[in-house]
Amino acid sequence: MLDHKFKVFYHLAKNPNTTQVAQELYLSQPAISKNIRELEKELGITLFHREKGRMSLTDAGHYLLAETELLLQKEREISFELDKMRSTFNGTLYLGASTTLSQYVLPGILAGFTTQNPEIKINLTSGNTDQIEKEVLANNIHLAFIEGTPTQPDIHYIPYLRDEIVLVCAAHNPIAESISRKELLNLHFVQREKGSGTYHVIKKHLTAIGIPVHSLHNQLVLGSTEGIKQYLQYSDCFALLSIFSIREELRSNKLKIIETEGLTIERKFYAIHRQGEIDPYAQKFLDYTLKNSKDPVSL
Repeated sequence: MLDHKFKVFYHLAKNPNTTQVAQELYLSQPAISKNIRELEKELGITLFHREKGRMSLTDAGHYLLAETELLLQKEREISFELDKMRSTFNGTLYLGASTTLSQYVLPGILAGFTTQNPEIKINLTSGNTDQIEKEVLANNIHLAFIEGTPTQPDIHYIPYLRDEIVLVCAAHNPIAESISRKELLNLHFVQREKGSGTYHVIKKHLTAIGIPVHSLHNQLVLGSTEGIKQYLQYSDCFALLSIFSIREELRSNKLKIIETEGLTIERKFYAIHRQGEIDPYAQKFLDYTLKNSKDPVSL
């Protein structure tokens, strides 16, 4: 398999911070530096510029990073095939998920998968859709699950689940159970940040019915769906949230849905990976996810 020094180089090339890489690889900072010096000596070429405590790749470093990435992917494919022959899987899978999916959809799937595959270690990164797509493009994540609309040509989007975004408020709010579109303009809203997939979908649907999102009375922007739900319970504000995210609050009568005449916001969740062949461990997780999720989109 690939020499450990190349793996150290790969991680440092992706993140030129010896402290963070040392923590990630469970090595000391001197060990990281020693591996890089030895690799440069073996190859007879400088891989990093070192100026005032900062590191950046040389031309040779950029070339080696691209080739090392291919070698590491091939190593994962070989390990996966050998695991299949042994009927036991052992590896690390880097997953990503946007907020709604990481908090309200994937926990049960993750628990079931790790129960069946205890030797596969999973590292889950959570963020908004824009952040997760950037991590996928940087090859820091093998497979991710996002909300929003496909926009990146270098990402492969696989329809996963159907979702509906609904208007919600505190259960004790005296507002009628149904309102007109025009009445939306009289409400005070709490919204997700602009990088959120939920925000993009809401903006698209409201614009389509002649209501620019900036025309809403926006009282607060929060980067957390959990934060929005908590805020609603102590205020007279409203929010447009995924039906997946409010199931518990509906059951416990903390929040309620307000029907809005002529407004239906439906969307799909997507599984995504970089264009090209999917990582084999990611494919195994994706197969399990599609098989064990409720209401998967027909492929």
